[in-house]
Amino acid sequence: MKKIKRVVAGLLAIGMVFALAACGGKEQTVTYRMEQDEATTGLKTVDSMTLEAKGDKVQKLIEVIELDMTNVDETQIEAAVAGFDAMVETCKAVEGVTCEGGLTDKTYKITLEVDATGNAVKELADAGILQVEGSTSGISLKATGSALEAAGYTKVE
Repeated sequence: MKKIKRVVAGLLAIGMVFALAACGGKEQTVTYRMEQDEATTGLKTVDSMTLEAKGDKVQKLIEVIELDMTNVDETQIEAAVAGFDAMVETCKAVEGVTCEGGLTDKTYKITLEVDATGNAVKELADAGILQVEGSTSGISLKATGSALEAAGYTKVE
């Protein structure tokens, strides 16, 4: 259970490189995707992360994580769902964050939207949901994209 929670927390945070970003610039939207099979737990994960930015500064992060637990034992599924539900509730309590999660046919889906212009990033980091490197006052699109690709994500064209 702890390993599954760590996988999800890591996926939510992976590649999040925070740095002060310059204001202004053109608006752009970039999506990254990663599929992962966890052999030891039987968990299959598909993670899509969309970054909406103005210049190099991310304004909004939208992440959809699908956790296929078809090959996970029922006891572990129950424990995982309880952990995921708790994480979703923690995210919902943060101003600037919209988060939904639920289990359908042994797949737990989490949809997370974070307003990266306010204090939501800092609050999620303080709650242990995001692992932050550097400042929480801005997310660099370029640095985050590089970190995501280094972690195995593929840029979706």
